[in-house]
Amino acid sequence: MPIRLLTLDLDNTLWDTDPAIARAEQITHDWISSHCPQAASFYTLDAIREYRQQIAECYPELAFRVSKLREEVLRRVFLQSGLEREQAALMARQAFQVYYRERSNVSLFEGAREALETLASRYPLMAVSNGNADLDIIGIRHLFAGHFNAEQVGAPKPQPEIFLTAVRAAGVNATECLHIGDHQQQDIAAAHRLGMKTIWVNLGDAPWTEESCRPDQEITHLAQLPAAVQVLADRNT
Repeated sequence: MPIRLLTLDLDNTLWDTDPAIARAEQITHDWISSHCPQAASFYTLDAIREYRQQIAECYPELAFRVSKLREEVLRRVFLQSGLEREQAALMARQAFQVYYRERSNVSLFEGAREALETLASRYPLMAVSNGNADLDIIGIRHLFAGHFNAEQVGAPKPQPEIFLTAVRAAGVNATECLHIGDHQQQDIAAAHRLGMKTIWVNLGDAPWTEESCRPDQEITHLAQLPAAVQVLADRNT
């Protein structure tokens, strides 16, 4: 079965997510300190992080709605700091936008942009992510035919719906799709169960531990990605 669609994970596949999120959270807390000092003194950055974890555990339906979760936590922080309901909601929206812009201020891994440009000239690319990065802010939206995240679809990886949404949007079968990602369970095993071909992006040279399957290809640098895709394309023509 020929390859007609490539789906790609984003966070920790194309860039390192943790530093961007940590920086975005700090910048957001600095903004809160400037615009609502009582909220910043009432909730330190670590306290907000802990509070967000508590809310996610209490409301599982918010756990994968990462944008909604963050804004709701901010709204509650402002409410508990003495703001009126409407003002708290407004401040939460503004604070979240500060976070969101910086969260998407990422540095692509070496070789990522060149690999995406090469692949986008050969295949439609669909981004499938549990995160909420903004491809326009990052500057790579033009390389993707579509972008689906867990919050938008209503289900996170490794559930199948996010993959199937991309497959349906492209008008192909899952068996004609190749998924590329870094996470053994959420990316490789989940896509494998749907009959997709897979490439594991293993930039940290980690051991493979998932027992249910093996990736069809493995790369340790994104410059290797176009060649790995070509190997599978040749194998499936």
